[in-house]
Amino acid sequence: MSLPTRLRFDSIYRWPVTGSETRARDVLGSGSPLSQALAGWEHREGQLAMAEAVEKALDEERHLFVEAGTGTGKTLAYLVPAVLSGRKVVVSTATRALQEQIFVKDLPIVAQALAAHGVFFRAALMKGLSNYLCLRRFGEARGSGEYAADPDFGRIVEWARRTETGDRAELAHVREDADVWKEIASSSETRVGAACEHFEACFVTRMRREAEAAQIVVVNHHLLLADLALRAGPRGAYASVLPAYDAIVFDEAHQVEDVATDFFGTRISSARVEALLRDAEQGLASANALEALKSGPVRATLEGARAKAKEFFARLGLSASRGPSDARHVLSEADVTQEVRAAHEALDVRLEALEAIAAARPEEGLQLVARRAGDLRDDLRGVLAGVRATDDGELSDVVRWVDVRSRSVSIGSSPVDVGAMLRVRLFDRVPTVVCTSATLATGGSNGAPASFHFAKARLGAPPDARELAVASPFDFAAHAGLYVPDDLPDPSDPLFEEAATDRIAQLVAMSQGGAFVLCTSARAMRSIAARLRTRFRGPLMVQGDAPKHTLLASFRASGAAVLVATMSFWEGVDVPGWALRLVVLDKIPFAPPSDPVVAARCASLDRQGGNGFTQYSVPSAAMTLKQGFGRLIRTQKDAGVVAILDRRVIKRGYGRALLAGLPPARRMRTLEELHAFWAHLTASTADVPPPPC
Repeated sequence: MSLPTRLRFDSIYRWPVTGSETRARDVLGSGSPLSQALAGWEHREGQLAMAEAVEKALDEERHLFVEAGTGTGKTLAYLVPAVLSGRKVVVSTATRALQEQIFVKDLPIVAQALAAHGVFFRAALMKGLSNYLCLRRFGEARGSGEYAADPDFGRIVEWARRTETGDRAELAHVREDADVWKEIASSSETRVGAACEHFEACFVTRMRREAEAAQIVVVNHHLLLADLALRAGPRGAYASVLPAYDAIVFDEAHQVEDVATDFFGTRISSARVEALLRDAEQGLASANALEALKSGPVRATLEGARAKAKEFFARLGLSASRGPSDARHVLSEADVTQEVRAAHEALDVRLEALEAIAAARPEEGLQLVARRAGDLRDDLRGVLAGVRATDDGELSDVVRWVDVRSRSVSIGSSPVDVGAMLRVRLFDRVPTVVCTSATLATGGSNGAPASFHFAKARLGAPPDARELAVASPFDFAAHAGLYVPDDLPDPSDPLFEEAATDRIAQLVAMSQGGAFVLCTSARAMRSIAARLRTRFRGPLMVQGDAPKHTLLASFRASGAAVLVATMSFWEGVDVPGWALRLVVLDKIPFAPPSDPVVAARCASLDRQGGNGFTQYSVPSAAMTLKQGFGRLIRTQKDAGVVAILDRRVIKRGYGRALLAGLPPARRMRTLEELHAFWAHLTASTADVPPPPC
């Protein structure tokens, strides 16, 4: 996606908004200039109801939770009142793709609509630091000559001469996983700040100044959480990532808890140690300390740290390995053997020496290396020191874990409850917080209202935060079927995958492809894909065979393909039209009960007299299940079937809670019912193409 230049945006947006009596209904209601100017415009009562609820929350400085079903048009429903409020509003999204969609597609529509009412504003896009070229590190890399023969680096050099933003998104011809980008990108660990000689020309500096001058600032959840953490620190508002703001809108708010868990936790890996040592070496070389690098204590310290880090993670991986099915588990005293502790002490000595060497240099880049080395030492000691307390049964608000993969080992800690942190740092501090998503509430069937209790509790929102559930405008009963067979083995049965694959083959034969098969684990994905290859003769794609966007493009173009994937395709994937007409979910998407964070959260609820499974695991699965269902119907013309092959949905008591949150599609249990529904669907759906030759 190509981004507009700054100059073009400067000419579109002006701010502040003053003297406007325009309300959201004037912009989004029937007969508005927007409805007349925008091709394909549809008046949506749900969109208007959401817009007016956001408008009221901003006017009265209240918090609001909104579930807006697919097709509501929730982006315009919060952008329009945000601009009209005249307040500085941060819009936070889960992904860069959604950030760019809002900035490149949706905000220009809002600008056009509001210009007709004499309202003008200014917007800015802020991404994480790793998306921007660091001029200091770029200069050091060019000076070293290390990447002179790298074709990706050559393309970056040419691009750097003309870019106005330094944004990685402009580098369409450089691989997403190019190693060289990691060496020249900005980051919180390598950014020097105002003392850097490139500070005025810095792309991050420019980006932040644009955000200061804008009314609407589009960010991602990680960036916003970084801001909350800094503002809660000793320097308060004087230390921040974002400019001061009056309100926040969380789009895809159901992801905030997971992002906050990662952000407020700690992770130490061999990659983190290696990045520190690489930057230290490059910084010393740039500071003309080459002689010290060739031999002597500096070189010995760097090489010693590398060797001891390798030894530490190797010993930790050996003691903590419990098989491929349980990669991450609670860190116990049994994992931290005497050999592991000895390796840690040896590594700590080398890191301490590196910290001293870097701190003795005057260069800001090396001063930063010294601080990073100190932080790394503190993090390692903190995680390892807490193991005994955990083993002794002491209740803790942090769970410590070790993650053993085939090619890497990491160690860390995660907060058990981020709600308490978010309550203090977010809801108690920011006057208006709007949380919205297509999947934010649970329940809501048979006339009972949808409940936001789970989402509000997990995010730490006050109980009096307002709530609104806006149903999707799509006619699910006419256009969508939900097939839940009760004749397959239980998912715990060894025969399940073979039987499930046979049933999938029957389903894709009926639909002639056009199917997503979404699995709850990578192991199940590989197993089902391998079995399906002998049963399906059409194009079969598997996650990992190619980049995600390439797979989706091929899937859309084929019209008859089957894509087997895992959780990364359960949400945020948009394939409108008949190209996707069947979505198969292999199991209920329960979070792994053995995962340390999941286990700790369930145990915490149990200790409080509740039930971790029904109060945490079931609502979490219900929201994820709703996301999976949401892949099917993306527009008014879409039609198809969702199949859930897990009999527990209809055999277990909690299945009712899972089904209650799903759209009102036609429910079916037998293949006979399904085939009859499919025949009716294909006969009544105008966009069905002729069968492939």
